[in-house]
Amino acid sequence: MNLNVSNSFGFTCRLLRKQCDNAQTSKRTAEDLVDLLKSLNAKEKLLLSKYFCQLPLSVGSFRVLRQLQKLRILTATEYICSIENDEQLELILIEFLQNENELLINLFISAHYDSVNMLRLNNILVNALKNLFTALAVNPKISSLSYVEPLCKSLPDDVLLNVCIQMHLNCLLELHVAADISLAFQHLSAWINEGVDELIFIKRLTDKLLVRHQEQALSHLFKVSTSTSFKYWKFYIILLQSIASAANADTTTFIKKYLKNRLLHAATLRCQLTLLHLLLTARAAAANTMNIQQNLDNYAKWYKQNIGEMSYVLSTEQFQVVLNMLEDSIHYEQEIDYVEIHAAIAISPGGKLVQSYKTKCKAHLARLKLARKQNDIINC
Repeated sequence: MNLNVSNSFGFTCRLLRKQCDNAQTSKRTAEDLVDLLKSLNAKEKLLLSKYFCQLPLSVGSFRVLRQLQKLRILTATEYICSIENDEQLELILIEFLQNENELLINLFISAHYDSVNMLRLNNILVNALKNLFTALAVNPKISSLSYVEPLCKSLPDDVLLNVCIQMHLNCLLELHVAADISLAFQHLSAWINEGVDELIFIKRLTDKLLVRHQEQALSHLFKVSTSTSFKYWKFYIILLQSIASAANADTTTFIKKYLKNRLLHAATLRCQLTLLHLLLTARAAAANTMNIQQNLDNYAKWYKQNIGEMSYVLSTEQFQVVLNMLEDSIHYEQEIDYVEIHAAIAISPGGKLVQSYKTKCKAHLARLKLARKQNDIINC
């Protein structure tokens, strides 16, 4: 095997740099470079890839990198891992997300399969997505998220599900921290409205990225949100609402089944946090239309079927456990509409425990209405 450097290697490097420095190039010049690249031996390919990584970033650099990747001389992963300057990395990833789908696809694949560079690539991609989503939260028009569809078409299923989708969901969740679950009860409706009216990129993203993977996305959200240290309630609620509003029949059935199992889980574990998670999840999933009253009706229907009739699926002991936890949870409730539903809907088969819970619901409802009235007077 000939591993000497040919006389034409210097010319190849000069032509490569010239193409990097030009935004566009003629078909003939591009073909000349490809012919030269194809003629390189193994040593020359290695030297050329190192040379390219040392060149300053220029207007045609990514076009040339696509060609090098296509010819298996240098991949986007190898190029990215050669860069040590964080600011330069950030600029490159912005360009990848905006215009360089082929190069971005290579990074996601390597983030799953490349055991040597996996950790660094995951960190790089996470930082890039967080920067993008933070900017989109301020100005939803800065990106059309055009990279998402090519990822969905080109990534292997295991990469798409275990890296790409989970990474997107985690980055979105971490946009806002609310460690106290009481904040979720206080702001649930406001957060949902913000997600629908202002954070419109969430809907675009979930429609494009999750349309064929709604159940897998929900499974991930349900899993991470049940951790006792979970603190990302705002975007959990927004994402759940967004997925539920686009849910197909199978996804709707999946959500209903999860909520039924979650109630049984709460009763078995005697865990109030599990019950609170159930109530928030049911409300976000019920808010699947643009009509507020319809969303409340959806929740009322769920509450009647699952809480009002829970004695048909729970043991007597479990029934009493859930009622006691519901009563202990009343102080979390800050939205009048939901407390009215709880106060109005009968819980079969009645009895002293049910009556006690309902009485406390009505008393809490009266306090909330009085507080709202006083607040209205102050703001007049």
